Formats: sequence, structure tokens, C-alpha cells
Amino acid sequence: NDQAADPPKLFVMEVGRDPAKGPAFRLPPTQIPVPADAAADFPVSLVIDKKDEIAFLMTKMGYLYMFDIVSGKTMYRAKITQDVVFCTTTQDATGAMFGITVRKGQVFRIQLNGQALVPYIVSTLRDNDLAIKVAGRLNLPGAENLYAAEFERLITARDVANAAKLVASSGTALRTPATIARFQQIPAEPGSP
Repeated sequence: NDQAADPPKLFVMEVGRDPAKGPAFRLPPTQIPVPADAAADFPVSLVIDKKDEIAFLMTKMGYLYMFDIVSGKTMYRAKITQDVVFCTTTQDATGAMFGITVRKGQVFRIQLNGQALVPYIVSTLRDNDLAIKVAGRLNLPGAENLYAAEFERLITARDVANAAKLVASSGTALRTPATIARFQQIPAEPGSP
């Protein structure tokens, strides 16, 4: 069976974009990390939280997956119900996903916990790059030490342009007098303003 040999993948692509505005956003397919006890499982629902750019995927066996649709990376996976999920929808104002189970008719609500997301990505997923990008894009706490370390790495490498971009995307984490002082300590390059 070819399907068993081929793991399921998440495809992220923009459709319906006006070609005059440039190419459509598209990521290479990303493997979905299916647990060993759910090898026969399959998706039954996919809803997008447009507010936080997150995809919630529900499977027949009750697994919830959360994907960052900007990178395609899996941010979370857990079995949240023993029952099959009948239908799902999003609440645009909050980014929450609501679902109803088949047998018991239970209604559930899933929503991003912004305060816990970045620490979870750092400690559980061990993906500092994703943590920095998500924290910057969603203005979430928890990446302050990562921002500081990446800033120092960029400054040490004399990559001032990317260090400045990092500061701009860090929310308030790096917008401090210490950061300004660090920029002022950089020796002037010959021929630069």
C-alpha cells in the first residue's frame, strides 16, 4: 500500500492571488507528525485562525494539530477527545475553533494560549528560530532571552542590517537604551554613513 509508506503532509499555498501583485505564497509540503498509535488516522477538519495565522487540524481519532501557516511547522499535537469530531468552525474575533463531537454532542473550544506558546516552542519543540518568529509576528512574550542572544550574534558578526531588523520585529524586547548603546558601540565602517 503506497499510502502507508507515504506520511501525510500539510500543503500551504495562497490561491486566487492577482498575478499583478506578485507570486502567490507557497511553502514546500511539510510532514505531519502522526503518533505511532494513530497510523490509520486521517484529517476530518482544517480551520484557519486568520488573526494568528494558525491552522487547526482535527483528525478522526481526536487528535488536534496546530500549524504555523507562515512556516508550515507543527506547533502542537495532542489527543483532545475519544470521539469523532462532527464539525468545526472558527470565531474570527478571537481566532478560536469550536467543534462538536458525534456520539455525545460535546461542544469544545480551542484557542491559542499566547502567554504559553513561545515558552512551549522553546522548551518542548526546541525550535528557537520558530519561537523568535512567532513571538515577533504575534507580539508574544517568552522570547526575550532568545532575542538578546540572536541580537548579540548578529552584532558580533557585524550584520548590523539584520540586527536592526530583529530589533524592529522584537516588539519591546530589544527596544531599550542598552540596545541603542550597543549600536552606538559599533565602529564606523569606511564608506558607510
